[in-house]
Amino acid sequence: MLHLSPDRTRKILADAAFRELVSGRARLRWGLSILTLVMFFGFIALISTAKAALGASFAGSAMPLGFALALLMVAAIIAFTGFYVQRSNARFDELARSVNRELGR
Repeated sequence: MLHLSPDRTRKILADAAFRELVSGRARLRWGLSILTLVMFFGFIALISTAKAALGASFAGSAMPLGFALALLMVAAIIAFTGFYVQRSNARFDELARSVNRELGR
């Protein structure tokens, strides 16, 4: 386990690149989490208010509309995960390397 002195910890916490890294990750993480929760609770609200509509067949197939919406929601969550990983690899990893170079890890 890495042990840091209080001075080194203060230096890291005061670094602009480190702050940008932490705030950028937090914004993206919270944004995607809130979007996922809105989708989930919206779907639950739709289930509680429009049961008959969700049970109707989707585009003339045997699949109910509710099932198609649930699959779409799962696909969206997988896409959000892919977006987060891509963004982390493209932007946040470079910021982390920059912080490590600047602070001499």
